[in-house]
Amino acid sequence: MAKNLKKLECDPSCGFMARSHDENELIKIGLEHAKGFHKELKITEKDLKSMIKAA
Repeated sequence: MAKNLKKLECDPSCGFMARSHDENELIKIGLEHAKGFHKELKITEKDLKSMIKAA
């Protein structure tokens, strides 16, 4: 059975969005995005997990 597609979106002013069937992959991508584009933002894996929604 296939996993449901999920998405992770940044603030609308940023426009970043990633989609994946793998929640761990979305967290990794989100951490990389935050580190590269929002250096002043302190975000955790727990924060990102709460931001993941069904796509």
